[in-house]
Amino acid sequence: MTDNGAEIKKTILKVAKTKAGLSSPDAWIPDPSELQWGIQSVSDSDAGRDLKGKMHVNLRTRKRKLELKWAGIDFASTKEVLEAVNPETFWVEYHDALQNKRVQKQFYVGDRTAMVNSYVQGYRRNDIAFNIIEV
Repeated sequence: MTDNGAEIKKTILKVAKTKAGLSSPDAWIPDPSELQWGIQSVSDSDAGRDLKGKMHVNLRTRKRKLELKWAGIDFASTKEVLEAVNPETFWVEYHDALQNKRVQKQFYVGDRTAMVNSYVQGYRRNDIAFNIIEV
């Protein structure tokens, strides 16, 4: 529940300190307003263009990146989300666009922002945003 009695949906992301923790019903966090899926290519340090202009990618691996935003959530939900991604690394279950199925992967979090920006029905709300990147 939110501070104004509205139900918070929890259907998109599970976050836990351990992979086994993802099976807990407490692993669900409030649904983000936006989730942008991405994949990053990681190349060798000697990757780049040679003197003839040919690109040498030397791909080592690919890692997932999720850009997450919550708009207008209450303070209790803000705390819940930020605490879930506070450990150095954590496990996330989500729908992977490339595999077209739910997967479990270990992530770390980038910089986090939280902004108090509005009042809805007399309640103060936050917008929060951050990226999580596969370990």
